[in-house]
Amino acid sequence: MKKYFCFFRIRFINGLQYRAAALAGVCTQFFWGALTILMFSAFYKSAPDAFPMPFEALSSYIWLQQAFLSLFMTWFYETQIFDSITQGHIAYELCRPIDLYGMWFIRNMANRLSRAALRCLPILLVAALLPAPWGLSLSHSPGAFLLFVVSMLMGFLVLVAMSMLIYISVFYSMSPLGIRTLATSVMEFLSGAIIPLPFFP
Repeated sequence: MKKYFCFFRIRFINGLQYRAAALAGVCTQFFWGALTILMFSAFYKSAPDAFPMPFEALSSYIWLQQAFLSLFMTWFYETQIFDSITQGHIAYELCRPIDLYGMWFIRNMANRLSRAALRCLPILLVAALLPAPWGLSLSHSPGAFLLFVVSMLMGFLVLVAMSMLIYISVFYSMSPLGIRTLATSVMEFLSGAIIPLPFFP
């Protein structure tokens, strides 16, 4: 377990060095979130009672989605892992006295968490300062907040595990393009990234 923790710490610290990319990501995600909220506001003005959640809750959903995008973006894969498989360098990693699946799992977790650590706080702060119903609102109860944290953690682990399946499939297909495109499209739609989950029939 100690070696996995050390590997996680190295990858996490390495990911924290990309501050310029994080700043660009914060600006992009903030404006994308604002545009998405404005788009949904047009639908809400036409028929506010036709939607399964109030507009204030939708705004919070979108801001949380943008703040923690790094944890749940389905299109993020490490090209180094794909290259090591397709070019044959994976043989060197298989010789190491460590479980390859566990190492890649920890590596994926650390990269996503380091990106989220740099980006989430500015977005959450700005969203919390916006006036209602455009901004981020607090949860109704401590129990709801606890369930939110648990669901976030479980969703994060599931997404990392799904990414691992994509990496493993390249051992057999020798090309990440097809399975990566298909899996990303399906996961992006079913995870609520395009349409919020309460809007599904």
